[in-house]
Formats: sequence, structure tokens, C-alpha cells
Amino acid sequence: MLFYYFIMSDVNDQDSIESYKFHHIDISKCFTCQAFSCVKACFRGIYEVKNKDSHPKCVVIQEREEMCVKCHICTTACKSRAIIID
Repeated sequence: MLFYYFIMSDVNDQDSIESYKFHHIDISKCFTCQAFSCVKACFRGIYEVKNKDSHPKCVVIQEREEMCVKCHICTTACKSRAIIID
């Protein structure tokens, strides 16, 4: 839990964080994304990117979140470091 607090306290705008059960995404960092690496890296199909052509926004498919094995491949694949898993 201390790790989660430390990471979340480094986020400048707490309003830009979308929280799910144990995924947290800083959607302000998604706006500059062009690679959509989170979707490509996740072999469980947890992520979807909305509005790819205008203002990209990574979201968690809530029905699939329980399938996450917390391997952190997505967190390392995301170049903007927008994804936090606790």
C-alpha cells in the first residue's frame, strides 16, 4: 500500500486518474499516446483505447479486470507510464 501511495502522490492532477478495482490510469497521459501499447501487451484483453483518432483514453474493460494476473507487462509497455496496478 505504501508503494501505491508513493506513486499516486507523484501524480500532479488527481482528477485525471480513473480508478477501477485495482487498475488506475492517468488519462491525461493517454492524450499523447500513439502506440496503444497497453492493448497490444495485455494478453488477457483488459484494456481498450477509446477515441484513438482524437483524444485517446485507455479504459479497463470491467468485466475482464478480474482476469488480470498482475504481470505488469502493460505498465512497462506504456511509454507514458499512465497505468498503475496495486
